[in-house]
Amino acid sequence: MINKIFLELDNSESQIALCGGPYSNYAAVEKFLEETKDIQYRFCLGDMGGFGPHPDKTIELMRSAGVICLKGNYDHSVGFGEKDCGCGYIDPRDRYFAQLSFDYTFKNTNLKNRLWLQTLPDMIELHWNSKKILLCHGSPDSVNEFVWESEAQESKMQKWFSQNNIEMICCTHSGIPWIKKMNDYTWFNVGVLGRPAHENSSRVFYGVVTKEMKADLRAMTYDFDVVIEDMKSEGLPIEFQESLTSGLWTTCSNILPPEELKIKPRV
Repeated sequence: MINKIFLELDNSESQIALCGGPYSNYAAVEKFLEETKDIQYRFCLGDMGGFGPHPDKTIELMRSAGVICLKGNYDHSVGFGEKDCGCGYIDPRDRYFAQLSFDYTFKNTNLKNRLWLQTLPDMIELHWNSKKILLCHGSPDSVNEFVWESEAQESKMQKWFSQNNIEMICCTHSGIPWIKKMNDYTWFNVGVLGRPAHENSSRVFYGVVTKEMKADLRAMTYDFDVVIEDMKSEGLPIEFQESLTSGLWTTCSNILPPEELKIKPRV
C-alpha cells in the first residue's frame, strides 16, 4: 500500500528546492544544503544511498538539515533488508554493479538510519498557493519506473496529472534531468546529486520550483575529491570513482535509451 502524505506550504514562501538521488555523495549533499540554506522548504525525492561511501553520513546530513524526504527504491530496500536495490535494471552488467553498490550500502547503514528509512512516505502532495505538486521517486505508478524524456508518452503523463488532480509532478529515478510543459501541467525530473548527468561534465543538478509553478534546473559543481578518496579506501569499484570525474555513466548505463545515451549538455 502506497504511503502518501499531504503538506500545506506557507503561501508567503517564493520557492522550494528539490534534490534527488544523493547516492551517498555527501560532498554534493553538503554543497546543495549550502546553496539552498535560505529556502525554507527543501525536499529529497529518494535514494539516499548507492554508489558513494559512508551512507550514514549522507542520511545524517539530510536529517540534521531538516530536509523533507520521501522513500526511493533504494531507501525501501535498505530500510527493510531486501535482497537488492529494486532499481529496475535488466542488463547483467548493470545488475552486477548495482548489487555491489547495494550490498555495501546496506552493510554500512546503521540500524537507526535503516529504521528511519522505513518511516519515509512513498509520495508527498504539496498544496501551495492554490496549486498542487506531487513528489514521487519514479512515477505515480511505481517507485522504480524509468520515465525518459525521449520516450515519455504524453497520453500517459496526462493521465497521471488528471488522476491525481495536480499541476506538477517532480521525480528523480531515471537520473537524467529534464522538464516538459504540457499546457497547464509540468513534468519535472530534478536530476540527481549523486552522479553527473552523462554529459561529459562533473556537475550535478537539483531543482527549484517557484510559487508561480515555474520549474528551474540548477547545475551545481562541488569538490568531489574527498568522496573519491573515501571510495578508494572503502574498496568501491573504480568505475564509480571515474563517473564523478568523467561526467559519464560508467555503470548502470545500459538502461539509457539511445537519445539519453548521447553525450550532450542537459540544459
